[in-house]
Amino acid sequence: MKHLKISPLLIALAAVLAISTPGLQAEEDDRPSAEHVLDFLKEKMPESMALLERVRDEEGEEGYQEVLEGGGDLLMEYLEIKGEEGLDAAEMFLDEERSRVRLEALVEAWHEVDDQAEKREIREEIGELIGAQIDREIDHGDRELEKLKEEVAEIEEELAEMKENRATIIAEELAEILSEEEGDEEEREEEVGGRQKFSITRSWSQEENYKRPYWINVPERENQGPLPVIIFLHGNGGNPKGLQNMVLGRYPELARQFITVFPEGYRESWNIVSERSKADDRGFIEAIIRELAKRDDVRKEEFTIMGISNGAALVNQIAIETKLANIKNYISSVSPLNGFQHDGENFKAMGKENDYRTIAKPLSGKRLLNISGTDDPLVPYQGGPSKAIPAKGGKLPFVNAEESIYLWARQMGFEGQKLTEPSRVNGKIEVFSYLDGDVVHFKVNEHGHNATRALSEGLLLDFLRDR
Repeated sequence: MKHLKISPLLIALAAVLAISTPGLQAEEDDRPSAEHVLDFLKEKMPESMALLERVRDEEGEEGYQEVLEGGGDLLMEYLEIKGEEGLDAAEMFLDEERSRVRLEALVEAWHEVDDQAEKREIREEIGELIGAQIDREIDHGDRELEKLKEEVAEIEEELAEMKENRATIIAEELAEILSEEEGDEEEREEEVGGRQKFSITRSWSQEENYKRPYWINVPERENQGPLPVIIFLHGNGGNPKGLQNMVLGRYPELARQFITVFPEGYRESWNIVSERSKADDRGFIEAIIRELAKRDDVRKEEFTIMGISNGAALVNQIAIETKLANIKNYISSVSPLNGFQHDGENFKAMGKENDYRTIAKPLSGKRLLNISGTDDPLVPYQGGPSKAIPAKGGKLPFVNAEESIYLWARQMGFEGQKLTEPSRVNGKIEVFSYLDGDVVHFKVNEHGHNATRALSEGLLLDFLRDR
C-alpha cells in the first residue's frame, strides 16, 4: 500500500516493541535507559530515528519522551515475562503487542485514505491481524484446557488416595490439632510420628536465598542401628503432605524399615524440560542426601529415590547426571525416559538452559525400577508425544516404556537382547527383569496415569530387599 499513512508515534513505538535482549546491556531487574533504546534503534532500526525526530517536532519533547517511556515499560514487561515464563512466552507477548500497534495504525490509515481499493486492501490486512489474534487465543485456550485436564487427573488421583487413607489422615490431623505441647513447627512435627521439617537455602533465576523445605519421618527403632533412606518426589501439582499421607498409609511396613523423606518442588513442580520450576532440583536433592549422610541414624551408602510422574522424570534426570555413589536405587512411576533425556543414541544432561545437548554418562551398577500403565493418556506407554504435557516446540515426547528400561539395563551392563516377553506375570503386572532383578519394568495392564496404585507394598519391598 504505497499511500498508507501511519502515525509516526505508533511506528516508533512498534520499533521499540521489537527490542529483544541481544545488544541490550541492562540487567533484567533494572529499567532500561533512553540510551539503551536509542542505541538499539540506531543499530537495528535506523529509519525510526527520523520518526522519533518527527515526533519531537510535531509533539514536542514531551511526546518524544512519552514514546521512549512507553517503550521502556513494554521492554520491562518483556524481560519480566522472559524471566518467569521463558523466551517463547516473551516473544509471543511481543508478537501480540506488534499486532496491536499495527492494528491501530491500519485503523487510522483506513479513516485517512479515500481510495476504495486502498480501503479494501487495508480492510483485508486488518482481517488477517484479527484472525491471527483469534488463532493465538484459540491455541492459548487449547493449551490451558490441556493443563486443566492434567490437573483434574492429578486431583482425581489425590482424592482417590484420600478416600483410601481417610482413617489414617484423620488420626494424623487429630494428633496435630490436639497436641498439648507448644513450640515451633519443627518441634510439634517431631512429636507427631517422628516427623521433622528442614530446609536448604538455594538461589536460582526465580528466587534468591530461598528456603526449600523437606520433611523427614524417622520410625521408632527396636535397636539403635542406622536405617536406609527413601526420598519420595511428588508429581506436578502435588505436594509433600499429600504424598506423605499416601506413602505412610499404603506402605506402613516400609515406613517402619526406612527413613522416609519428602522434599517440596518449587511451584509444585520439578524442573524438567518446560515445567514451572527453573530451580536446580538435582542439586537440591543431592544437598538433602549430603545432609542426611551426616546423621548417625542413616546408612550412608543406602539411599533410594522414588518419584511419581513429574517426580519420576526428576528421578530419571538424577540417575542420568548425578555423581553421588551412595544412591543405590531409582524408582520411576508413570514416567519412563523422555525424548530429551535420551535421544535414541545417548543419555543427555539437561544443562543450565534446559537444552539437553550434552551427552551424559550415568553411573553404572545402579538398580532401577519403572512402573508404567498401558492406558496412560498423559505418558503414552508405546512412546511418542504426550497429548497434554507441554515442551519446547510442542508436546513432551517419551521413549517407549519397555525400550526405556532396556536402555537403562544396557547402561548398567546388560549385553543381551531386549526382552519381548515378560519374565513373569503378577496379576495385571507383566514383569520385565534384567540383570537378576537389578533393572526391572512393571507393565501395568488396564491402568493409566494411576498405575502407581498397582505397586503393592510387597512388590516394592521385594525390589528393595533384593539390593
